Amino acid sequence: MFTLEDKALINYFRRTLIAWENKNFVNFPWRFCENKWHSLAVEIMLQRTKAEQVLPVFLDFCNKYPVPELYHKDKNVNIFNSLGLQQRNKEFKLLAKELINRQIPETKEELLQLPGVGEYVASAYLSLHQNKRSIIIDSNVVRLYGRFFGFDTDGETRRKKWFIELSEKLTPERKFYLYNYGLLDLPRNICRIKPVCNFCPLMRKCKFYSYTKNQ
Repeated sequence: MFTLEDKALINYFRRTLIAWENKNFVNFPWRFCENKWHSLAVEIMLQRTKAEQVLPVFLDFCNKYPVPELYHKDKNVNIFNSLGLQQRNKEFKLLAKELINRQIPETKEELLQLPGVGEYVASAYLSLHQNKRSIIIDSNVVRLYGRFFGFDTDGETRRKKWFIELSEKLTPERKFYLYNYGLLDLPRNICRIKPVCNFCPLMRKCKFYSYTKNQ
């Protein structure tokens, strides 16, 4: 049974994931974005949405709305239409209005006070765009951790204290940028709902792979 004290396994997971991500990093344009408004916006777009779907929407958004005020003033726009997430636009408009006369906050606590910004968006914005360590948790991360370390998961796992503690323990202090992108890219490409385990860099110590291999 895995425990938080299993430092060797934790180090293996962390080191292997970072090394894999370093070789498989995907050059999506938002990963090099210097506009904070666009960086925050794209993390909202990417929630429960495939990156490939977001790509053309993001590029169009960046061209048309370099600042929040322009999006707020465009009464007819809904960037979420083509993503099938029209309902997000109401809060996104409120977010744009909120940011017209203020800077985007630099702490998680303040980010969570913004319209449409939850735990995932705040953490992703800080760690992937602002070089500030923050843990990332979504359904794909839950699946990856559960399979590798060999514990059962459900729809509430991400909110449980022990899982948040695990995520905190696993996330490195320094290389969190590559680590967190690894958490996004490995489940997207390999540890999918129907995984392709033979291509996974973690398979040597993965409990899920070991179990399925012996069936």
